Amino acid sequence: MITFNNLNIGFNTHRVLEGISGNIQAGQLVALIGENGAGKSTLLHTLAGMHPFEGDILFNTKPLHSFSKEQLASKRAVMMQSNHVGFDFSVFELIAMGRYPYTESLKTQANKVQKYASLMDLTHYLTRRMSALSGGEQQRVHMARTLAQLDAFTAQTEPKLMLLDEPTSALDMRHQHTLLSCVRTFVEQGNSAIIAIHDLNLASLYATNAILLHNQKVLQSGSINTVLTAQNLQQMYAMKLHVNPHPYNDAPMVFSQRQEFS
Repeated sequence: MITFNNLNIGFNTHRVLEGISGNIQAGQLVALIGENGAGKSTLLHTLAGMHPFEGDILFNTKPLHSFSKEQLASKRAVMMQSNHVGFDFSVFELIAMGRYPYTESLKTQANKVQKYASLMDLTHYLTRRMSALSGGEQQRVHMARTLAQLDAFTAQTEPKLMLLDEPTSALDMRHQHTLLSCVRTFVEQGNSAIIAIHDLNLASLYATNAILLHNQKVLQSGSINTVLTAQNLQQMYAMKLHVNPHPYNDAPMVFSQRQEFS
C-alpha cells in the first residue's frame, strides 16, 4: 500500500525525523503514537505528498512523486489536525468538497453527501453553518468529507489510503467509537489508514498496528499488542505506566498513575 524508506524530514535546518522506514499494507489500521512534537503530523503531511523529504515513498508500488495531485485525490485523503475553513460553508457544502475528484450529477453528489453525513451522525446538520458547530461537530464534518473524497464503502479496484491527524481529539466518547469503528470497517474492506492519536486505549481497541516515534526515530513498530508494552511506553513517555489486558477485547489497556506536582 504505502512504503517509506530512510526518510529524513525537517524544516529548514531543524530535523524532525531521521532515517525512518515503514511498510503499511492493505488491511492495516496503523496508530502513529508519540509525544508532542515527535513528528506525527509531519510524517502524515509527508506521506500525503504535502511536505518535502529525503528518501523514498512508494504508494501502491509506485513512487509517490509519479502521481499528480489529481490522481492522488481519489486514492488518498487527509484530515489534518487544523482544519481552518476560510469561508462559512454549510455542512452540506463542506462534505460535497470531498467529491471534487469525481464527475457526477448533482443528484448523485447529494446522495453521496447524505450517505457520509449519516455515517458521522450529521443527517440533521446539513443546512447548518460550520461556524455554528462545536469543535467536535466540525471534526465529524471533516471526517465525512474525508470519506466522501475516498468514495468509501463503494466497490473499488485498488486499495485507498486514509491519513488522519488526531481525528478524535474533540469528540465525545460515543462519537470517538463511531469514527474509529467506521475507519476500522473501511480498512477491513482492503484499504489502509494511518492515524496520529494520543489516546492509547482507543488506539489499542481499533488499530491493528502501531508506530512509536521518539527522538526523531521509530522506537518500535509492529502489531498493536507487541508495540504497546510497558517497557516501550515508559521509555517514550519517561513515566511509570501499567499495561493490562482489556476485560472483553484482545487488546492491551494502558494505565497511568497520579503524580505529585513539584
